[in-house]
Amino acid sequence: MRPECTSEAPSCRSPMPTVEEHGFAVLRRFICRGELQRLKTLVDSAASSASGVCERPNNTLLALRWNDAIVDLIVACEGRMRRLQAVLSAEDLKWISGYISIKSSHSGPLWWHQDWWCWDHPVTYRKSPVQVAVLCYLCDTTQANGALRILPGSHLRSSPIHALLPEAQSSTPEGPLHKHPAMIELAGEETIAVSAGDAVVIDYRVLHATHANSTEMRRDCVLLSFAPAWRSLPNEVKAHLVQHPAQASPEELTGASLRCAKLLPTYDGERKTLTLNRNAPPEFWITRDEGLAFGSA
Repeated sequence: MRPECTSEAPSCRSPMPTVEEHGFAVLRRFICRGELQRLKTLVDSAASSASGVCERPNNTLLALRWNDAIVDLIVACEGRMRRLQAVLSAEDLKWISGYISIKSSHSGPLWWHQDWWCWDHPVTYRKSPVQVAVLCYLCDTTQANGALRILPGSHLRSSPIHALLPEAQSSTPEGPLHKHPAMIELAGEETIAVSAGDAVVIDYRVLHATHANSTEMRRDCVLLSFAPAWRSLPNEVKAHLVQHPAQASPEELTGASLRCAKLLPTYDGERKTLTLNRNAPPEFWITRDEGLAFGSA
């Protein structure tokens, strides 16, 4: 029998970082204790089969689809999704994609980067997040075993390092990794230490990296991406996102019984692919007025 989800927000009187203002937020005990072992077992099984692998230096991503048991376990819990909606002020939350993120033992750090893929489109310069990643950690994670590093506010304004980052399409920065600017310690960066079952929500535009994993154990997390305001997205962005390989085809959904079906995005128009640009402009800033921004290529 599957453990019941009891995810709930822990009481806290101190103000917490918000995704809109800081580019990230931490959700403590996002995966409840009763579900954590089940999730670890599913991840171990997926890792052993090694299908849909995306390898990059010091990080391995295993692709998940809409009907994967790992996705279902996390998103089918209404209490958990209510917490996510609350931290994002999400008006129409939809699930886009999922991955298992593995950081092997004795692996080096992951360099500074951001995950946004559409910097040429005006939707990029909305203050509220267009797409977020939710990183669900399956083990206690600290600086010693590959904790996340974040530069708060870098989703709303550029930092000098934006002009120094390697092309986002490159598999690795050129030259010795430890000497590249993308590997340096940045003023104002934060290390996000978490416990097993905690999650970190990050805006796709925020700069982030990881520490090295210097321990004997691999560090696992499940990464799920969401669009917090699907109905307000431009049609061309919807037309692109519904084509993600993680999404169900119309044929797959026919007659399917899916508890999380309401979280799958729908779009009735013609499906089209947008031109990808994963490289942020070296200078940009986004004003408090929604939709106003300044930048230079």
